[in-house]
Amino acid sequence: MQDSDVEIVREPGAVSRIFELMLERRKTLSIVQHGHRSDAWVVKVSPTRLILAKRDKASKFTPEPVEFQFRCVLGRNIIGKSRIFRMKDEYLELSLPAEIMIIQRRHAYRVVPTADSLAIFQTVGKWILSGRIEDLSANGVLVRLPQATPVVVPWEIRAVCLQLNHAVPASEFAPQGTVESFQLRFEWATIVRKADNGTTKLASYGIRFTPTPADERQLAQIILKFERAARLKGVTA
Repeated sequence: MQDSDVEIVREPGAVSRIFELMLERRKTLSIVQHGHRSDAWVVKVSPTRLILAKRDKASKFTPEPVEFQFRCVLGRNIIGKSRIFRMKDEYLELSLPAEIMIIQRRHAYRVVPTADSLAIFQTVGKWILSGRIEDLSANGVLVRLPQATPVVVPWEIRAVCLQLNHAVPASEFAPQGTVESFQLRFEWATIVRKADNGTTKLASYGIRFTPTPADERQLAQIILKFERAARLKGVTA
């Protein structure tokens, strides 16, 4: 796999091996359905099925498609889709995903867009807020807002819009100062953490979102652009 690739794995043995390793290491994975996220452990893997033990026995599911989102034992972001065959209070039986997407860890975490990149969203108090994006990953952003802003943690966001700007490295095709702009919208997100203790005028908030497969591909390409630009400047993304 090349450094610039986002890998799609369709071979059933390779897909099942990823889940077998999660079983062996007792690592949790996340399942998303209808915008709600639940954690679970793999307790059995077969050539066509998975059985998961739910962390929260009260979490409810319907017999509709679900999405996997987790970091595998090798530190790579894994995204895949499945469907539920059987539901119990403690367990779920699902189909083995027909394919999964693997994003290398450095593509998935902590790339830094140009300083005027913004995240726009609505808080629980119906405030429409925008904050500067400190860093971007395949499933979230770190956003800086004033400490006095009424933000609840944790809290679900109905939609978040990312306005990302990319300062293109100067070349024969791109004059100095060339900026590319991208806009992405995610229909569900959640504020998962506040990243400081309130000793500064600005606070950093972690926001996680659930992208569609098309969004994932576009986001992976954008992250790769930021990473390449950082390498050209001698900075590790």
